[in-house]
Amino acid sequence: MTLLGRSGYVGLAKEVTQGTWVTPAYFLPCTKIDFETVYDQLQDLSYRSNDSNLQGLYQGPGSSTVDLEFPAYPDSIGYALRIIGPDTVTAGVSTTLSASTTAGATSISVAATIPTGSTIMIDTGVKVEYATTGVATGSGPYTIPIVTPAAGLTYAHNSSVAVLTQTTHTFKQSVSTLKPTYSLTEFNALEDWGYPGCMLSDVSIKVDPKAICTIDAKFTGWIPTVQTGITAAFSEPAPLLGWQFGMTNAGASSTRGLTYTMDLKRPTEAIHASNGTQQPREVFSGVLDADVSYSAIYENDTDYNLYLQALQGNPTSMTMTQPVGAGVDAGGCSLTLTTTVPAWTKGKPDISGTYAKADFTISGIYNGTDSGSVQAILKNWTTAAY
Repeated sequence: MTLLGRSGYVGLAKEVTQGTWVTPAYFLPCTKIDFETVYDQLQDLSYRSNDSNLQGLYQGPGSSTVDLEFPAYPDSIGYALRIIGPDTVTAGVSTTLSASTTAGATSISVAATIPTGSTIMIDTGVKVEYATTGVATGSGPYTIPIVTPAAGLTYAHNSSVAVLTQTTHTFKQSVSTLKPTYSLTEFNALEDWGYPGCMLSDVSIKVDPKAICTIDAKFTGWIPTVQTGITAAFSEPAPLLGWQFGMTNAGASSTRGLTYTMDLKRPTEAIHASNGTQQPREVFSGVLDADVSYSAIYENDTDYNLYLQALQGNPTSMTMTQPVGAGVDAGGCSLTLTTTVPAWTKGKPDISGTYAKADFTISGIYNGTDSGSVQAILKNWTTAAY
């Protein structure tokens, strides 16, 4: 019978050995799912005293290509950011309430201290909520002021429930760290196909204040095989939204940003060598290019001068931060993308629309602060490294 396309899904897991398929550890809700197995077609074009050019066709070595697009869910972004480099994890605080709280409480009592300005998650399930902390007092238990929300906590919480602060994931380039490969699994509405050895080649992070932030990730991998016994289960965090976007350039924050796209690219190749199989020997990844397309309101020359005067000493950062409070969309997760030494390679005012804007292209230059041309900092509630 005819099958429902939207019954499809994508799962992934980081591999221990490249090309050895691993059962999905995370299921990624996608808005675009495109998997393809590609074989070299070997043609016999020999002369055989006939009126045809093609005398035979043989299946040569193969590989796979994957193109996924998905909303920027805080727990999924890190998988795409591994195109930059390894994930350095700064663990958050894990503690518990030392006393029960009431709705509207403007402070909590906890067993372990929490740094000032932390985003915390209190409780689990339907009573989970988020807050920003003030200066701790006491010596155990500690009293932690609730700064945000200003009206205090939304729910009452029992003593001993969990209180966590965010985990910080920092992604920087490393020439000595091998790039990870993933086992990607596609349920194509009929059966599960496991694509091993998939390595990121392109990641595009797109931000528009009128839209959900989206990520497009492309992979090169090995030939897939059918898999069985997989049951999909999805997490439910809210994605980062475009209106949460802010820019810092020319040494100051800016409210002029209209759209922002960061394109991260590494030349990636499935290498076919003398291994006696149609599978690649390995998938190999080259050096990183980090380029930004940025559109801004043109009301002064602050951005334009970065291009005209080739001012490379001004770091450019884009940050999206969720609000803090109750609800799935108020978890306080954030993403910051920074090019510490940016080259503004193109710039042009545009007066063709209702208001004046300007369009820019920015390329990241290698520097010691980024350990490369770009760095990313992701703060979320995922405690393990990506």
